[in-house]
Amino acid sequence: MNMPLCGTFKPSVDVKGRMSFPNKLREILGAEFYLCAGHEKNYIAVYSVDEFYRYCAKLNEITGEIGSEIRRELLAGADRQSPDKQGRIFISQLLRDYAGITAGEVTVIGNMNRAEIWNSEKLAECRRNVDQAARKAALTNLVL
Repeated sequence: MNMPLCGTFKPSVDVKGRMSFPNKLREILGAEFYLCAGHEKNYIAVYSVDEFYRYCAKLNEITGEIGSEIRRELLAGADRQSPDKQGRIFISQLLRDYAGITAGEVTVIGNMNRAEIWNSEKLAECRRNVDQAARKAALTNLVL
């Protein structure tokens, strides 16, 4: 995947866990992609097949018991998806529970090498809790 994933989308998840995955992101991710637990917060990470294999290789570098536990937590619900003709995917109950997603609107964002599916309220809370001084410091040396 050469193009970064970006944008914000507001699809709905139905009671069976189906949602229309944004076409703009599907075009970059490819015909198949992986859903798994996000490693920073409680969201669902969406990786292209190649990015998912790179992610797994990085996870595999974490050694010992903690590495095994982290892989169990993050990969137990991993699921390869192929959107149907309407562009819908299925989010397993395990992943929906992890991310706090129920039927209704969710927020899907592009985040460089992955997309993220969020409970919209949790994403808004996460954004409100960003340390603005740390954000400003991190962006200080950004040259365009």
